[in-house]
Amino acid sequence: TYDQLVKALESSVHTRKGAAELRNAPWTSKTGRQVPYVVIGRGPTAVLIIAQQHGDEMETSDSALALVRTLANNSQSSQAIRAALTVVVVPRVNVDAFDGEMPDGSPITDTTGNQPPWRQNYDPRFTVNPLPAFYQRGRGYDINRYHAFRPECPFDNPNYPNLTTGVTSCETKDIDSKGPYLISEGNPVPEAKNIRWLNDQFRPVVALDLHHQGTRVHDGQMVTASTLYPTAIETAQRLQAVDANALARFNAGKTMAKRVVVLIAQTLAPYPYANLSRYPGGTEPGISRNAYGLLGSGSVLLELRGGIGTKSGGYIQKIGYHASHAIVEQLARDPSLAAYNPDMADVLVVPANGQGPSQGPGEGGEEHLH
Repeated sequence: TYDQLVKALESSVHTRKGAAELRNAPWTSKTGRQVPYVVIGRGPTAVLIIAQQHGDEMETSDSALALVRTLANNSQSSQAIRAALTVVVVPRVNVDAFDGEMPDGSPITDTTGNQPPWRQNYDPRFTVNPLPAFYQRGRGYDINRYHAFRPECPFDNPNYPNLTTGVTSCETKDIDSKGPYLISEGNPVPEAKNIRWLNDQFRPVVALDLHHQGTRVHDGQMVTASTLYPTAIETAQRLQAVDANALARFNAGKTMAKRVVVLIAQTLAPYPYANLSRYPGGTEPGISRNAYGLLGSGSVLLELRGGIGTKSGGYIQKIGYHASHAIVEQLARDPSLAAYNPDMADVLVVPANGQGPSQGPGEGGEEHLH
């Protein structure tokens, strides 16, 4: 639960004698909940790790919490990581959609009476057309479609940007409209604004986003994890007309992300329960994988197989933990990850969708639409 998460984070931080610091992001959720994050280490190279943008993808949060506990401990490895890196971990971006409550303690519901866990955030203002993009009627927004991707425009609604006139087309202030839906209101998703704010504060060389996906199969074997680098090249090319650094920034982020993908593949290869593939992700710029790539980070998606029950969930949590720990461990040794050939990222195959009740088109992960 949210309370258990906060207590676990407090315990990890308070017992570690300053090795980690628990903070709250600037924007609260629509129910008024704080969104906690942890800063571990004070090294010159920053890494951003986020989990549970979608409220029903809970194993990712456990992976992130396990990483916090490890990086805050007194082992020589963790001390070396803290000396070289500043690791920022947001273990639950979407704090309402897993176990949300109203301020009076009553459970939140959408307009059809459903209660969390669910995918979207909680913002049930809109029930009639026109509805916002990537919005579930009477429930809320898909957070992972609302990451502003232009450096000078942190409050953009990324689904309606004007990419032809440069900085003059920014949403110039943060507006949290309570009235009818307006395209011009800026970014209406506080959880996404929190992650963009963290990106701007820390400038991470790598940004890792943990998700769940449905069951996929390759060569008759179940895929338990998928990964992908930024693919928003068309947006970068369009931005180049008004931002001379746009393509170079995106290509640098993509190259770093491909190195991370190779690192993840090599890390997971020894584990028999980790069968990794390349995720069939889209090019939409508001997806965090693409947005933070457009901002210059090595932005990587890691999809873990979801909806599989508690016993198998433990293995899935381990996959997220092993991958994220390997990333910070190797970045602490070499922030360039020069030993990892980015061209090898495309050796990973894109699997077919599997069969069974846990799989449907776009189920889980970053690409699910409503």
